[in-house]
Amino acid sequence: MPLSSSRLRTILTPDRLGWVGVCAFVLGASLISNWLQSPLAEQRQFPFLWIAAPLWAGGWLLTRDKVEAWLGRFNLDGTGAWLTTRAERLRRLTALPFCAVAVLELGLIGWALWRLGDAPRLAVSAAIVLALLVFMIVFIWRTWRVRLELRIDAAGVFAPAWRRAYGWDEIAFAVQPNGGRDLRLVLTPEAAEKHGCAALLTTPLGPTGLQANEALAALRTTRPDLPIRPWTSNGVVLPIRGATDVPDTVEVTTYG
Repeated sequence: MPLSSSRLRTILTPDRLGWVGVCAFVLGASLISNWLQSPLAEQRQFPFLWIAAPLWAGGWLLTRDKVEAWLGRFNLDGTGAWLTTRAERLRRLTALPFCAVAVLELGLIGWALWRLGDAPRLAVSAAIVLALLVFMIVFIWRTWRVRLELRIDAAGVFAPAWRRAYGWDEIAFAVQPNGGRDLRLVLTPEAAEKHGCAALLTTPLGPTGLQANEALAALRTTRPDLPIRPWTSNGVVLPIRGATDVPDTVEVTTYG
């Protein structure tokens, strides 16, 4: 069965795409470095592995509750929507040192090529350094900008991963948390067919600063009658009142 665009966006989360991009960048940098340094007697090795572990540790620390609280856990706009938190923006910037190291190493390689008099490779090295500097400036500007990460209001629910808002009449129920930090909603069959997407909608909550139970509480604050039901690997559990010992809804603490 072919994957829908909605399902692909659920699988290819920004974090996963980010790691794919980092791996592709390291591979490309290594190949280009080998070509640029082929005429040099002594070749330099890019120290990507030496900085990967500290950067991963820094990104992990920025997801801890105490660090998030210190940096400011929520970033709300005037309407009460959740914008990108400071901790999330800093975490996304942890990939930047890879580019900085590449610029430094290419600069040193370029100096060696200048002394050797290899004009073609020197020109390529200079062009790559210039491109990386431009990329770093654009990357910092785009990453540090706040964006809307989650909106819950009387009209419905919006998340960037879904690329649209869904009205309350299109949402069948919210999925009971299972330990992950994400918000999962299930559309009605009619809504899923209408929009041509999977019935299960998932969006990460890390960029909002919310935990799963807090997001559900925010949903219930706006829509008190919204059912909250479990999701199993075999499909959706739709309990019938009195037929099972699974409650129709799960009580959550009111948010805010």
